[in-house]
Amino acid sequence: GVVLLKFPCYGLYLTSRNKNNMRVSEAVLTAVLSAVCIHSASAFAPTPAAGIITSSSPRHRQTDNNIYCPPLQAGPPIISSWRYESSKGVISGVVSNHPTISDGDRITTSPIKSDPSNINENLVVQTKSGSKYKLSNVAWGAPIPAVAEAKKKEMEAAVAAKKKAQKQPVSKAPSRQIQPAAAAAAAVKPKPAAAKPSDQKIAPAQLLKLAKSTFSLTGATVGKNGKYLLAGKPQQSSGRQAKIWEAYESDPNQPGIPSGYDGTNASISKVKRVTIKLSPDVDRMRLEEANYNKVQSGLFSGRFVSKIEYTPGVPSSDRNVDGKCTALVIEAGEYDLKALLSARKGMPLRGRALRDAAASAGQCIQAVHSSNLVWTDLKTENFIVIGNNNLNEEVNDVNGKMGLPGVKGIDLESVIPVRNNPIDYTPEAAPPEFARALLAGEAREFVLDYSYDMWSLGMMLFELSTGSPYFKKGSNVAKTVCADDFTVDVSSVPDAKLRDLIENCLSMDPRKRPDITGFLLHPYFITTGIGPWTF
Repeated sequence: GVVLLKFPCYGLYLTSRNKNNMRVSEAVLTAVLSAVCIHSASAFAPTPAAGIITSSSPRHRQTDNNIYCPPLQAGPPIISSWRYESSKGVISGVVSNHPTISDGDRITTSPIKSDPSNINENLVVQTKSGSKYKLSNVAWGAPIPAVAEAKKKEMEAAVAAKKKAQKQPVSKAPSRQIQPAAAAAAAVKPKPAAAKPSDQKIAPAQLLKLAKSTFSLTGATVGKNGKYLLAGKPQQSSGRQAKIWEAYESDPNQPGIPSGYDGTNASISKVKRVTIKLSPDVDRMRLEEANYNKVQSGLFSGRFVSKIEYTPGVPSSDRNVDGKCTALVIEAGEYDLKALLSARKGMPLRGRALRDAAASAGQCIQAVHSSNLVWTDLKTENFIVIGNNNLNEEVNDVNGKMGLPGVKGIDLESVIPVRNNPIDYTPEAAPPEFARALLAGEAREFVLDYSYDMWSLGMMLFELSTGSPYFKKGSNVAKTVCADDFTVDVSSVPDAKLRDLIENCLSMDPRKRPDITGFLLHPYFITTGIGPWTF
């Protein structure tokens, strides 16, 4: 009798004769299977425990006989779109060329044995369990530890050189005595006429004191050579380490004085004010800076504030900030839409003002989505009014006739590529499908889609058009939207067209929500002539 053992995915066939019921002996079978294992796994191949599969539906390669075949390429498994989590010392990403895990699955390695400062693209790393992986391209916006370490060393060297130069004694120029003839000429030189009171300049010390009280300067500076003067008290970024400061550009010739200010009331309007975001979280700040660059350079630039400057390890006169924080300098606004509603004491926006705000929000989402990104943090606090000192008039503008043409979006540190996982969230802006994942403990594995932002946009427009948010402060939003009897009620929105638009955005089924193009082409905008397009 002949027993034929087939291993088609490895190209192995084995025949054996045996008089004892024609069974293949255990020794022969063990030898064959050992050969198969050696053929399928290289010296780099990790054990199955080396990575944790996070995909819920693995895709298996099969032969015609439905036998799963591991990849046969030489070399270690490859991880692409990877991120290094410094807090845990692990790397997560999409794996391929793995002997036991399907291509395209997401894995998280065990802690890395290699020096984190050497981790880079196209590099083989080893885990503490002995497994080896080759790192392909890094995930969008994720830092590369080796590059970050090189920049850190370069910055430290620059700071050390600067301190060394400051310690060196400054050589004084030799004094020159006036010769007798020159002295005589100086003695007969006529004195300048006395300056008129209107021409007299304020003494530097007095001007500095006046500037400090006028602009609420703290005395601290940020940026090279004290470029920006911090003012007032910072706002804490919700749930994050960042602080938001108001600041003014400093006069390079008069340290501590805002550029353009001469002590008169007329000069106050000439002073340039900016907003500075300071944070020790380098990764999040780098991600936000990359998001600003990508969104504002795409097909649709939207209506976001202008990014002025980005400085990692920013110099500062405050030693708690100096070299320890990253600074993102952006265009300053007068107030955000949340503050405007609060000043109106619950009176909603109407008419042109409401349409201006809705159109600006829609155009920001259009810029984000056209860049293959999802915002995940769209809310009234993240839209500010630029170049408008008419707060008092807008508070009393009941019908919205003045409009709000200066509304712009801010805060892009939570923006993530579509079909990736969120890094944080705002409960009031999160859709029901995310709330269900959150309650199930699967928020980190939730896959983002554009419909997430459309729900957030609907909630924001509801708040602007009614004067108050949909959910009461302190309520458990996640449990509320996940309740079996929960339905969205927008009957309090007075404008029929806007009510229809908001209802579409707040559909419980994410597939039924409009995309951003459908949003901007809704009759609420195009039939009035005062939306994003006019006819």
